[in-house]
Amino acid sequence: MKIISTVNLKTLLDDLKSEFSDHDWIERSSLDDLTEDDLKTVEVLIAYDSELDVTQMPKLKWLVWYAAGVNRLQLQYMKEHGIILTNAKGIHKIQIAEFIFAYIMADYKHLDEFHELQQTRSYKTNIRTTELFESVICFLGTGEIAVRAARLAQAFGMKTIGINTDGRSIEHFDETVQLADRETAFREADIIVNVLPETEQTTELLTMNDFKAMGDSALFINVGRGTVVNESVLIAALTNRVIRKAALDVYYDEPLDSSHPLYELDNVIMTPHITGLSRRYNERATEILKQNMRMGIDNSDKFVNLVDYDKGY
Repeated sequence: MKIISTVNLKTLLDDLKSEFSDHDWIERSSLDDLTEDDLKTVEVLIAYDSELDVTQMPKLKWLVWYAAGVNRLQLQYMKEHGIILTNAKGIHKIQIAEFIFAYIMADYKHLDEFHELQQTRSYKTNIRTTELFESVICFLGTGEIAVRAARLAQAFGMKTIGINTDGRSIEHFDETVQLADRETAFREADIIVNVLPETEQTTELLTMNDFKAMGDSALFINVGRGTVVNESVLIAALTNRVIRKAALDVYYDEPLDSSHPLYELDNVIMTPHITGLSRRYNERATEILKQNMRMGIDNSDKFVNLVDYDKGY
């Protein structure tokens, strides 16, 4: 097969060429660098989180997507044309779980206040911080990221609640509830973390009633998708102190415009959709590719991280 990577795999590509030498491996620096011949003849494409038009690739059999979210791909076309789609689901769980606790620690331990003291060469010991011990953390979604973070939360002595479609039990969650009953879980939680993907069912799922259920002492963290809430609702919830604070890595439209009103708020921590990135990102994604290559494309129904077109993930 003719396999083209638009991801800079460096020495990882050498490993792939060595192990799977019966295939034709080509590297391009970006999708824009694909030639007309590349587009006409590519059978397997390795790509990452960028604008992609698969309708220009008549021989494409398999898209190896080095990102988790597939919502912006041409899913209907790919389904109709029998194109296999695998993603990088699961390789983000370590770094995103760590970022979730970075947000929590920065907030609960008032690191911004201590940094301001440092800048003014002040020395005060009367700032009291909040403990994670015996606090309640609720995850909207109980996939691999949430499970990893819930495991860490339990190590801190926190109570963990998971919300999924049917309330099924999941390891490392002390309690699980179904999505329809989420407000009950929100009322109990001190911290609410969204890790849901973007689907028709999750778009603008959260309403002002959800934020009211979270309450005015809640920390809301979003590392899933920004479309889970209309940003006008989120901004109103923050501006009116319906919730105490938010930590956001994802936004309704990305990249976020410099004039966006979120930048004006004093009760939000913002990062530019980077919580899933890591120096080991490509290494982990390539391990999934290797597992699938060893099975062979004829066994694609057994592929690791095979995307279900009907579910959208």
